[in-house]
Amino acid sequence: MKILCFTDCLGAGGAQRQLVGLASMLHQGGMEVKVCYYFDIPFYKDYLDEAGVPHELIPSASSHIKRIPAVTKYFHQEKPDWVIAYQGMPSFVATLAKIFDGRFRLIVSERNTTQHTGFNETIRFNSYRWVDYIVPNAYSQEKYIKNTFPFLSKKVVTIPNFVDLKYFVPPTTRIKNDIPEIIVAASIRQLKNTMGLIDAAAAMRDKGYKFHISWYGKAEQYKDYYVLCQKKIKQLGIDNYLELKEKTKQIKECYQNADYFCLPSFYEGTPNVICEAMACGLPVICSDVCDNSKYVIEGENGFLFNPKDTNSIVAAYERIHALNDIEYNQYGHRSRELAEQKLSKETFVRAYLRLIKE
Repeated sequence: MKILCFTDCLGAGGAQRQLVGLASMLHQGGMEVKVCYYFDIPFYKDYLDEAGVPHELIPSASSHIKRIPAVTKYFHQEKPDWVIAYQGMPSFVATLAKIFDGRFRLIVSERNTTQHTGFNETIRFNSYRWVDYIVPNAYSQEKYIKNTFPFLSKKVVTIPNFVDLKYFVPPTTRIKNDIPEIIVAASIRQLKNTMGLIDAAAAMRDKGYKFHISWYGKAEQYKDYYVLCQKKIKQLGIDNYLELKEKTKQIKECYQNADYFCLPSFYEGTPNVICEAMACGLPVICSDVCDNSKYVIEGENGFLFNPKDTNSIVAAYERIHALNDIEYNQYGHRSRELAEQKLSKETFVRAYLRLIKE
């Protein structure tokens, strides 16, 4: 059986992380797998090379005008049994390729939750009449699809993200820093609510709290927003409290050296970074949106907040900051337990294999 795993690029996004992980697991399981994409962004190339998974930039597909015929031609030449497409635009392109040359079966994947049903969303979801399965990574997106496009209900199968529980592990010993280190790992962009966390950091500073936030996620495509955030940090005088940093391949070490994890975004699918932070034994504070409450359980491994309310963000920090050492360790252990229960690689790949083998 030959499987093509198709997405836009091998950049440092959560969707790409899940797709290259899936490709590696299917390859390890003895299937013929290849990753293909249309923008040459190489963040995960080394990962695929180490796993022995072939990957290829589809010729001419970076052009918006040429993309659909180029991808259709590529799929025709490769003759896959299955194509697994990740993200909205690649899924739509793969669907059109199936309509034009439907010699393969197709799984499209929804990696976020849809907040607005406009023209583009209506076209995309109606095109999914021709796909075999629609795989959201969030139950909130499954609910949205079934409610908004009920004719797709039988095609929808939710498969939450996996986390590599052997790689993302707690440190041998975790000792809280004198100045609490809070880590955020997400693209610095509007929907991730960087500005909201900046306002909350200023309010926390004004209340006399000592802390340091490291936000890993500078992204070239959102540089204008990044500049605005840096300007606001300087205006508020919180340079020593909040740093905006480049994305890093050493994110595991960042989790292991932190005291807490935070994700203040306005909406999500199943956030890889929350899963990884939990696997590394971190207590979590995050937005009470979409599926987050399935992983961050109030009073067990973290606290939830309203991302639009600065006071709510500050209150969540105050609650987690108030934990004594015994409670803090209990929260960290519970994060790891929940990750092991809900987010294993074995559960993830078995779910895809069930679809493929049916």
